[in-house]
Amino acid sequence: MQLIKLKNLLFLCFVCSAISLYAQTESGSLETYSNNYLAAMPGDSGNDYTSPTTQELDDWELTIGYLLNDDLVSARAEADTYNYQVKEYTDTDASPDHDYYILEEKAPQSKYWGSYVFNPTPCRETLIIQAPHPDEDFNTGKQGAYCFVRLNAKALFISGTNRCNHSSFSSCDGTTSVCSEATTAYRISDVAHNDDTPFQRATKKLYTADNNAVFVQLHGFSKKETDPYVIIGNGTQDTPANDHALAIKTALFAVDNTLTFKLGHIDLAWDRLLGTTNTQGRYLNGSVDPCDDAATTSDGNFVHLEQEKSKLRQDATGWQKLSTALENAFSCALLVNNANPTSDFYIHPNPTRDDKITISGGNFQKLVFYDLSGKIRLQKSFTTVNRASLDVSGLSKGIYILGVFSKEKAIHRKIVLQ
Repeated sequence: MQLIKLKNLLFLCFVCSAISLYAQTESGSLETYSNNYLAAMPGDSGNDYTSPTTQELDDWELTIGYLLNDDLVSARAEADTYNYQVKEYTDTDASPDHDYYILEEKAPQSKYWGSYVFNPTPCRETLIIQAPHPDEDFNTGKQGAYCFVRLNAKALFISGTNRCNHSSFSSCDGTTSVCSEATTAYRISDVAHNDDTPFQRATKKLYTADNNAVFVQLHGFSKKETDPYVIIGNGTQDTPANDHALAIKTALFAVDNTLTFKLGHIDLAWDRLLGTTNTQGRYLNGSVDPCDDAATTSDGNFVHLEQEKSKLRQDATGWQKLSTALENAFSCALLVNNANPTSDFYIHPNPTRDDKITISGGNFQKLVFYDLSGKIRLQKSFTTVNRASLDVSGLSKGIYILGVFSKEKAIHRKIVLQ
């Protein structure tokens, strides 16, 4: 009898452990959630940031890979080894609700490597927004979260501490006077200037998974009288074929024609705040040693956006300007051009005047309707099926993009409701 009780107790412990490890869900406003995280972030002292071991970085990269493949069980098991968790977060501010994965440290924290939000059903599936200095560069963390949810982008990276939090210096080249009156090397807690970080490894993993990914990094600066309002760099003086920096500049000026600009690869005499020592930028631009070697050419995958406070960073009025500009520079409608007409999925009728459409062929787990701004208008999840009907009677007439998501791929097709 005692042996049976012991077995039951062990089983109960196992179940409780499994629930603790795998039943990590929450709902609410993702923006509020992110803002609460930012409010609790350690400041410019305290040595809270902890340098990861090589094994931890390898495990971290495995976790990111599992998340990109929607393998939450493996991602959670891996994250647990270094005190992180994967939370399934339902943003109830969205209409309909929108699900995200948040890779964050469990309490009590000891690493302070940051918070990483992944969107399993993105419209702008190549757009990653990064805020490496959310505490020092006023409001860039809040601005990043604001833009991320409205753009339906792929991922949002926010660092774990103020850039000056740790007193130890990074071994990477470059200097700054941000953390003290004297000009010194960057701190190890400055994830934009330290290539030995989870922030860097997450960048590497997403770019390895999709070399069309574009990382827009939000920064802020104190404007001198002769400075422009916005300084945009790609980390080099090279003009890439896909010039996303120029596209963002053009879109920002269309939103607010009082903005003035300097672009590092166009205004070649300008040499300040261009991200040339940024280790994510160096990696994305092909440097074999991002810590010490500057890149000389660019494919356009990195955009370093320096913003004066009053025009774009001060509050939601400015954040909306940036969100609109990024929406226009990275249009969801472009995904239509990536649709595979020979895919396994058959969608009918299309165009349609009917209240329902049917998707058949292949195996899929989720269907998502986006409008052309990238906002989700309708979604439905399944266990794996090869045929399903969607009631579209609640949608207005117009052009939409339907995302059909399987474990292996995502197919996007244009749908016309007449």
